[in-house]
Amino acid sequence: MKKQTIEEYVPSTYAKALAVAEAKMGKTVFLAAGGLGVLPWQKFGGVVDDPSHMHIVSLDANAAGGVGSFLDMCGADKGAKKVNVYNLQDDVRKVAQSTYDKNYDFYNLMIQVLHDIESRVKSSKGIHLVLMSSLTTLAQTLERAIAGPPGDPDKGGLGMDQNKWTEYARQINELRNLYQQDSWHLIWEGHVYRPPDTSQQASRRTVEGGDKKETIQVSGKAGFQFPNNVEQVFRVRRNYGQTFEKTKVEEMYFDTRPTMDFVPGGRLFTEKLDPREPDMTLAFYKLGLSVGRWGAKKSSKK
Repeated sequence: MKKQTIEEYVPSTYAKALAVAEAKMGKTVFLAAGGLGVLPWQKFGGVVDDPSHMHIVSLDANAAGGVGSFLDMCGADKGAKKVNVYNLQDDVRKVAQSTYDKNYDFYNLMIQVLHDIESRVKSSKGIHLVLMSSLTTLAQTLERAIAGPPGDPDKGGLGMDQNKWTEYARQINELRNLYQQDSWHLIWEGHVYRPPDTSQQASRRTVEGGDKKETIQVSGKAGFQFPNNVEQVFRVRRNYGQTFEKTKVEEMYFDTRPTMDFVPGGRLFTEKLDPREPDMTLAFYKLGLSVGRWGAKKSSKK
Protein backbone atom coordinates (compact mmCIF):
# COMPACT_ATOMS: atom_id res chain seq x y z
CA MET A 1 0.00 0.00 0.00
CA LYS A 2 1.18 3.50 -0.84
CA LYS A 3 -0.05 6.40 1.30
CA GLN A 4 -0.18 9.57 -0.77
CA THR A 5 -1.93 12.89 -0.98
CA ILE A 6 -4.00 13.54 -4.10
CA GLU A 7 -1.25 15.92 -5.20
CA GLU A 8 1.33 13.14 -4.96
CA TYR A 9 -0.84 10.45 -6.49
CA VAL A 10 0.47 8.84 -9.67
CA PRO A 11 -1.24 5.54 -10.59
CA SER A 12 1.63 4.21 -12.71
CA THR A 13 4.19 5.33 -15.26
CA TYR A 14 3.45 2.21 -17.32
CA ALA A 15 0.47 1.84 -19.63
CA LYS A 16 -2.22 -0.73 -19.00
CA ALA A 17 -4.05 -0.11 -22.23
CA LEU A 18 -6.76 -1.63 -24.37
CA ALA A 19 -6.46 -0.82 -28.09
CA VAL A 20 -9.52 -1.86 -30.08
CA ALA A 21 -10.57 -1.84 -33.71
CA GLU A 22 -12.42 -3.94 -36.24
CA ALA A 23 -10.77 -7.16 -37.41
CA LYS A 24 -8.04 -7.09 -40.08
CA MET A 25 -7.44 -3.34 -39.80
CA GLY A 26 -3.71 -3.67 -39.20
CA LYS A 27 -3.77 -3.12 -35.43
CA THR A 28 -0.79 -5.35 -34.68
CA VAL A 29 1.56 -3.75 -37.20
CA PHE A 30 0.45 -0.26 -36.13
CA LEU A 31 0.98 -1.02 -32.45
CA ALA A 32 4.31 -2.79 -33.00
CA ALA A 33 5.72 -0.13 -35.31
CA GLY A 34 4.33 2.63 -33.10
CA GLY A 35 5.92 1.11 -30.02
CA LEU A 36 9.26 1.01 -31.84
CA GLY A 37 8.82 4.57 -33.10
CA VAL A 38 9.40 3.71 -36.76
CA LEU A 39 6.14 4.89 -38.34
CA PRO A 40 7.12 7.48 -40.96
CA TRP A 41 5.40 10.32 -39.09
CA GLN A 42 7.08 9.56 -35.75
CA LYS A 43 9.90 11.91 -34.74
CA PHE A 44 10.41 11.17 -31.07
CA GLY A 45 11.51 7.53 -31.17
CA GLY A 46 9.83 4.53 -29.66
CA VAL A 47 8.06 3.76 -26.42
CA VAL A 48 10.77 1.16 -25.79
CA ASP A 49 14.45 1.99 -25.43
CA ASP A 50 15.55 -1.06 -27.41
CA PRO A 51 13.71 -3.32 -29.90
CA SER A 52 14.55 -6.39 -27.79
CA HIS A 53 12.45 -4.81 -25.04
CA MET A 54 9.26 -5.31 -27.05
CA HIS A 55 7.46 -8.62 -26.48
CA ILE A 56 4.61 -9.73 -28.74
CA VAL A 57 2.44 -12.58 -27.44
CA SER A 58 1.12 -13.88 -30.75
CA LEU A 59 -2.16 -15.78 -30.38
CA ASP A 60 -4.10 -14.87 -33.52
CA ALA A 61 -3.49 -16.73 -36.75
CA ASN A 62 -0.44 -15.09 -38.35
CA ALA A 63 -0.71 -12.21 -35.86
CA ALA A 64 2.92 -11.15 -36.27
CA GLY A 65 3.23 -12.31 -39.88
CA GLY A 66 3.14 -8.85 -41.44
CA VAL A 67 5.21 -7.02 -38.84
CA GLY A 68 8.60 -7.63 -40.45
CA SER A 69 7.56 -6.49 -43.94
CA PHE A 70 5.71 -3.50 -42.47
CA LEU A 71 8.85 -2.43 -40.61
CA ASP A 72 10.70 -2.59 -43.93
CA MET A 73 7.96 -0.48 -45.54
CA CYS A 74 8.46 2.09 -42.79
CA GLY A 75 12.20 2.17 -43.50
CA ALA A 76 13.08 0.85 -40.04
CA ASP A 77 16.62 -0.04 -39.10
CA LYS A 78 17.38 -3.78 -39.25
CA GLY A 79 17.81 -3.75 -35.49
CA ALA A 80 14.07 -3.15 -35.16
CA LYS A 81 13.45 -6.83 -35.91
CA LYS A 82 15.00 -7.94 -32.61
CA VAL A 83 11.48 -7.85 -31.15
CA ASN A 84 10.66 -10.96 -29.09
CA VAL A 85 7.70 -13.00 -30.33
CA TYR A 86 5.97 -15.71 -28.30
CA ASN A 87 4.21 -17.70 -31.02
CA LEU A 88 1.30 -19.56 -29.41
CA GLN A 89 -0.78 -20.19 -32.53
CA ASP A 90 -0.21 -23.96 -32.42
CA ASP A 91 -1.04 -23.99 -28.72
CA VAL A 92 -4.36 -22.29 -29.47
CA ARG A 93 -5.12 -24.97 -32.06
CA LYS A 94 -4.26 -27.73 -29.57
CA VAL A 95 -6.97 -26.45 -27.25
CA ALA A 96 -9.49 -26.85 -30.10
CA GLN A 97 -8.43 -30.49 -30.38
CA SER A 98 -8.95 -31.20 -26.69
CA THR A 99 -11.62 -33.82 -25.99
CA TYR A 100 -12.30 -32.89 -22.36
CA ASP A 101 -13.36 -29.86 -20.38
CA LYS A 102 -11.56 -27.91 -17.63
CA ASN A 103 -8.26 -28.11 -19.48
CA TYR A 104 -5.71 -25.89 -17.73
CA ASP A 105 -2.78 -26.46 -20.10
CA PHE A 106 -3.23 -23.20 -21.99
CA TYR A 107 -3.75 -21.12 -18.85
CA ASN A 108 -0.57 -22.59 -17.40
CA LEU A 109 1.26 -21.80 -20.64
CA MET A 110 0.21 -18.15 -20.33
CA ILE A 111 1.70 -18.15 -16.83
CA GLN A 112 4.90 -19.66 -18.25
CA VAL A 113 5.10 -16.88 -20.87
CA LEU A 114 4.56 -14.31 -18.11
CA HIS A 115 7.47 -15.71 -16.09
CA ASP A 116 9.70 -15.66 -19.17
CA ILE A 117 8.90 -11.99 -19.80
CA GLU A 118 9.55 -11.21 -16.14
CA SER A 119 12.94 -12.89 -16.39
CA ARG A 120 13.87 -10.93 -19.53
CA VAL A 121 12.81 -7.64 -17.95
CA LYS A 122 14.88 -8.31 -14.82
CA SER A 123 17.96 -9.26 -16.82
CA SER A 124 17.70 -6.31 -19.23
CA LYS A 125 16.68 -3.10 -17.48
CA GLY A 126 14.91 -0.46 -19.52
CA ILE A 127 11.49 0.42 -20.89
CA HIS A 128 9.69 -2.74 -22.01
CA LEU A 129 6.37 -3.13 -23.82
CA VAL A 130 4.20 -6.26 -24.00
CA LEU A 131 1.67 -6.50 -26.83
CA MET A 132 -1.05 -9.14 -26.36
CA SER A 133 -2.28 -10.08 -29.82
CA SER A 134 -4.99 -10.58 -29.09
CA LEU A 135 -7.27 -10.43 -26.07
CA THR A 136 -10.04 -11.80 -28.29
CA THR A 137 -8.24 -15.07 -29.08
CA LEU A 138 -6.94 -15.35 -25.52
CA ALA A 139 -10.48 -15.20 -24.16
CA GLN A 140 -11.92 -17.57 -26.76
CA THR A 141 -9.18 -20.11 -26.09
CA LEU A 142 -9.67 -20.01 -22.33
CA GLU A 143 -13.42 -20.40 -22.82
CA ARG A 144 -12.96 -23.45 -25.07
CA ALA A 145 -10.48 -24.99 -22.64
CA ILE A 146 -12.98 -24.73 -19.80
CA ALA A 147 -16.13 -25.65 -21.76
CA GLY A 148 -14.70 -28.64 -23.60
CA PRO A 149 -15.67 -29.65 -27.16
CA PRO A 150 -18.95 -28.37 -28.59
CA GLY A 151 -21.87 -30.70 -29.05
CA ASP A 152 -25.41 -31.50 -28.06
CA PRO A 153 -25.49 -31.77 -24.22
CA ASP A 154 -28.29 -34.34 -24.50
CA LYS A 155 -25.91 -36.54 -26.50
CA GLY A 156 -22.96 -36.17 -24.17
CA GLY A 157 -21.63 -32.87 -25.53
CA LEU A 158 -19.94 -30.47 -23.14
CA GLY A 159 -20.68 -26.80 -22.58
CA MET A 160 -20.67 -23.95 -20.09
CA ASP A 161 -22.52 -23.93 -16.78
CA GLN A 162 -22.46 -21.36 -13.98
CA ASN A 163 -19.37 -22.87 -12.34
CA LYS A 164 -17.50 -22.83 -15.65
CA TRP A 165 -18.46 -19.22 -16.35
CA THR A 166 -17.15 -18.30 -12.90
CA GLU A 167 -13.87 -20.12 -13.57
CA TYR A 168 -13.56 -18.48 -16.98
CA ALA A 169 -14.00 -15.00 -15.49
CA ARG A 170 -11.52 -15.85 -12.75
CA GLN A 171 -8.87 -16.83 -15.29
CA ILE A 172 -9.43 -13.69 -17.39
CA ASN A 173 -9.20 -11.47 -14.30
CA GLU A 174 -6.14 -13.30 -12.98
CA LEU A 175 -4.21 -12.97 -16.24
CA ARG A 176 -5.19 -9.31 -16.56
CA ASN A 177 -3.89 -8.53 -13.08
CA LEU A 178 -0.72 -10.61 -13.49
CA TYR A 179 0.23 -9.15 -16.87
CA GLN A 180 -0.62 -5.55 -15.90
CA GLN A 181 2.53 -5.10 -13.85
CA ASP A 182 4.33 -1.86 -13.06
CA SER A 183 7.39 -3.28 -14.78
CA TRP A 184 6.40 -2.78 -18.42
CA HIS A 185 3.80 -1.23 -20.69
CA LEU A 186 0.98 -3.64 -21.55
CA ILE A 187 -1.34 -3.25 -24.53
CA TRP A 188 -4.27 -5.62 -24.97
CA GLU A 189 -5.26 -5.75 -28.62
CA GLY A 190 -9.02 -6.20 -28.85
CA HIS A 191 -11.65 -6.54 -31.55
CA VAL A 192 -14.85 -4.52 -31.82
CA TYR A 193 -17.98 -6.18 -33.10
CA ARG A 194 -21.16 -4.46 -34.24
CA PRO A 195 -23.98 -6.83 -35.25
CA PRO A 196 -25.08 -6.47 -38.88
CA ASP A 197 -27.99 -4.13 -39.50
CA THR A 198 -30.81 -5.93 -41.32
CA SER A 199 -33.96 -4.25 -42.53
CA GLN A 200 -35.98 -5.97 -39.78
CA GLN A 201 -33.55 -4.72 -37.14
CA ALA A 202 -33.72 -1.21 -38.61
CA SER A 203 -37.53 -1.32 -38.39
CA ARG A 204 -37.37 -2.56 -34.82
CA ARG A 205 -35.05 0.30 -33.87
CA THR A 206 -37.56 2.76 -35.23
CA VAL A 207 -40.37 1.17 -33.21
CA GLU A 208 -38.49 0.40 -30.00
CA GLY A 209 -36.00 3.25 -30.03
CA GLY A 210 -33.17 0.75 -29.56
CA ASP A 211 -30.02 -0.01 -31.48
CA LYS A 212 -27.48 -2.77 -32.02
CA LYS A 213 -24.58 -1.91 -29.75
CA GLU A 214 -20.87 -2.41 -30.26
CA THR A 215 -19.25 -5.00 -28.03
CA ILE A 216 -15.75 -6.17 -27.26
CA GLN A 217 -15.36 -9.80 -28.30
CA VAL A 218 -14.94 -11.34 -24.84
CA SER A 219 -17.84 -13.44 -23.59
CA GLY A 220 -19.81 -12.93 -20.41
CA LYS A 221 -19.27 -10.58 -17.49
CA ALA A 222 -15.50 -10.82 -18.01
CA GLY A 223 -15.93 -9.00 -21.32
CA PHE A 224 -18.25 -6.40 -19.83
CA GLN A 225 -15.87 -5.67 -16.96
CA PHE A 226 -12.54 -5.85 -18.80
CA PRO A 227 -12.48 -2.28 -20.20
CA ASN A 228 -13.25 -0.95 -16.71
CA ASN A 229 -10.06 -2.50 -15.34
CA VAL A 230 -7.51 -0.99 -17.72
CA GLU A 231 -6.15 2.54 -17.47
CA GLN A 232 -6.20 3.63 -21.11
CA VAL A 233 -8.64 2.78 -23.91
CA PHE A 234 -7.78 3.68 -27.51
CA ARG A 235 -9.79 3.15 -30.67
CA VAL A 236 -7.43 2.46 -33.58
CA ARG A 237 -8.44 4.17 -36.83
CA ARG A 238 -7.07 3.78 -40.35
CA ASN A 239 -7.51 6.18 -43.26
CA TYR A 240 -7.77 3.69 -46.08
CA GLY A 241 -6.14 4.91 -49.28
CA GLN A 242 -4.55 7.94 -47.61
CA THR A 243 -0.79 7.38 -47.47
CA PHE A 244 1.63 9.52 -45.49
CA GLU A 245 3.56 11.92 -47.72
CA LYS A 246 5.67 9.94 -50.23
CA THR A 247 5.44 6.58 -48.44
CA LYS A 248 3.17 3.58 -49.00
CA VAL A 249 2.10 3.59 -45.35
CA GLU A 250 -1.55 4.46 -44.82
CA GLU A 251 -2.32 6.91 -42.04
CA MET A 252 -3.37 5.39 -38.72
CA TYR A 253 -3.94 6.93 -35.32
CA PHE A 254 -5.34 6.54 -31.82
CA ASP A 255 -8.85 7.97 -31.61
CA THR A 256 -8.96 9.35 -28.06
CA ARG A 257 -12.57 10.57 -28.28
CA PRO A 258 -14.28 7.41 -29.53
CA THR A 259 -18.00 6.88 -29.17
CA MET A 260 -18.08 3.28 -28.03
CA ASP A 261 -21.05 1.62 -26.39
CA PHE A 262 -18.99 -0.54 -24.08
CA VAL A 263 -16.47 1.98 -22.71
CA PRO A 264 -16.10 5.79 -22.69
CA GLY A 265 -12.32 6.18 -23.05
CA GLY A 266 -9.40 6.83 -20.73
CA ARG A 267 -8.65 9.15 -17.82
CA LEU A 268 -6.92 12.47 -18.67
CA PHE A 269 -7.50 11.88 -22.38
CA THR A 270 -9.57 15.06 -22.82
CA GLU A 271 -7.14 17.17 -20.79
CA LYS A 272 -3.85 15.91 -22.24
CA LEU A 273 -4.43 14.25 -25.61
CA ASP A 274 -5.55 15.52 -28.99
CA PRO A 275 -8.58 13.80 -30.53
CA ARG A 276 -6.20 12.09 -32.97
CA GLU A 277 -2.85 10.80 -31.75
CA PRO A 278 -0.85 9.13 -34.55
CA ASP A 279 2.34 8.84 -32.46
CA MET A 280 2.13 6.31 -29.61
CA THR A 281 5.34 7.56 -28.01
CA LEU A 282 4.15 11.16 -27.93
CA ALA A 283 0.73 10.11 -26.61
CA PHE A 284 2.33 8.14 -23.79
CA TYR A 285 4.64 11.07 -23.02
CA LYS A 286 1.68 13.46 -22.78
CA LEU A 287 0.03 11.09 -20.29
CA GLY A 288 3.14 11.12 -18.10
CA LEU A 289 4.11 7.54 -18.96
CA SER A 290 7.70 6.35 -19.30
CA VAL A 291 9.13 6.31 -22.82
CA GLY A 292 12.52 4.97 -23.91
CA ARG A 293 12.70 6.83 -27.27
CA TRP A 294 14.72 4.26 -29.19
CA GLY A 295 15.70 5.63 -32.59
CA ALA A 296 14.67 9.23 -31.79
CA LYS A 297 15.72 11.86 -34.29
CA LYS A 298 18.59 13.93 -32.89
CA SER A 299 16.79 17.15 -33.75
CA SER A 300 13.86 16.26 -31.50
CA LYS A 301 13.84 18.06 -28.15
CA LYS A 302 10.81 16.30 -26.63
